[in-house]
Amino acid sequence: MAGKRQLRNPNYLKAVVIVHGKSELDIVKYITSNLHLNIKPDSKDNGTHSIQITSLIKEHLNKKPFSTMNNFLKEYDVETTGTGKNKKLVNFKLFIIMDTDDCTEQQKQDFISGAMFEGHWLAPYIVPVYSITNLEDVMVESGIMTKRIKCDDKGSYYSKIFPINKKPLSNDTIAEIKTFRDRLAKSVKKKHTNLPDFIEYCLENIKQFK
Repeated sequence: MAGKRQLRNPNYLKAVVIVHGKSELDIVKYITSNLHLNIKPDSKDNGTHSIQITSLIKEHLNKKPFSTMNNFLKEYDVETTGTGKNKKLVNFKLFIIMDTDDCTEQQKQDFISGAMFEGHWLAPYIVPVYSITNLEDVMVESGIMTKRIKCDDKGSYYSKIFPINKKPLSNDTIAEIKTFRDRLAKSVKKKHTNLPDFIEYCLENIKQFK
């Protein structure tokens, strides 16, 4: 008699990443495609229009699929534990990558500290990722960009330096992501960004490969 078929564990979603705009979207796609991770970006009109701190709760987190756990689980295949009111998400984070130059100082601090999300069911899973004052400042300060570029050129520029990679996972691609993380150290030291927190989470979730 043939043995029972052994079922493989499902490849649960590890994170959703809400991004401010096209530049952040390109970076997320670059990291997740290079590391072959089941992490999904969430943007407004594929990054064509920006999501801002000031509208984050009302226009995004309070709408489907983020408004309730039931709506969320209909959209995303995330591991859970418990039932009913005791149901929780497992091995999952919601990263929110935002610029901080389009809100008040108090709103910026509430975003960074997480106070903005108090009372929302996703609050325990949210990791705010900030750029002060914006992503371009961080890229220039860390030496990843040599100079500022025109807004109209940002789309093609970020797509070029942060390309999507469909090649098999390798030590070289892992090293490339680690180099990007390490080059942000100057901005991290000055507390101008915590983007490496997202990168580190991605590195921790790499599947074993031969």
